[in-house]
Amino acid sequence: MNPSIGVTLKEARTRKSITLEDVYAKTRIHPRVLQLLEEEKFDKLPSPLFAKSFLKSYAEFLEVNPEEVIKAYEQKGLKEPEQILFIKPAELKAEEKFLASAGADLLIPALVIIVLILAGVAVFLFKNSSVVHSQSLPVKKTKPKAESSRAKPAVEVKAESSENLATKGWLRSVAQGNFPKINRKAPLELKIKALDSVWLRITCDGKVLFQSILKRGAEESWRAGEKIEIWSGNCSNMFLILNGTAIGSPGKGVIKKMWINHDGVRLP
Repeated sequence: MNPSIGVTLKEARTRKSITLEDVYAKTRIHPRVLQLLEEEKFDKLPSPLFAKSFLKSYAEFLEVNPEEVIKAYEQKGLKEPEQILFIKPAELKAEEKFLASAGADLLIPALVIIVLILAGVAVFLFKNSSVVHSQSLPVKKTKPKAESSRAKPAVEVKAESSENLATKGWLRSVAQGNFPKINRKAPLELKIKALDSVWLRITCDGKVLFQSILKRGAEESWRAGEKIEIWSGNCSNMFLILNGTAIGSPGKGVIKKMWINHDGVRLP
């Protein structure tokens, strides 16, 4: 594209004789965001991911080729920031249980080695004692049973480890007991309270319903049949309430995608 991104967008809007407020009424992209796009102040946005999403939506509304706009944006060489997530204490406890079970798995080989050494000593004593005390042979045959009984706990430890692995990736879940049980036939009703101004993109069952700034103190609600997807510029600035049950803030930093369904809250 010969003109800059901002000039292209502003000229297309001028040709349609519409204001930034008019665009906001149709796209739900905040006027301040639209102004930043037209002024090419992309560094004021929380991440290139959000910038490209807004550019695509704005270009499509203005009937400007979105692929050319995105291509021009990417030529600027902007990179995606590193994603930082905070896992709450309940999840840290789950990880500690997993590490504890992993430590038990490492202990088992050591026990097996000790049993093998004891068995070797027993065999040596058995062979030597058979020369002097031939009647003591039956006593030594009980050693293999002791080794067999030591090996059984290994199955139980591995089963516990697999169970812990099944919860990996879930911030909250019904299985962990920190997520409300919701009838699968009932819709998911999510309310978000903005503790401070926060960038949000809410997708319900594959359809984008909100893409803007939720100002400090504001509340918004959405409903989905199966899944709600959240993108956030700073998730510590929001408080989640699902079907009337408070589930708190999901952490801090940028979250590109977070799923909420009937099973819990998960990072894909």
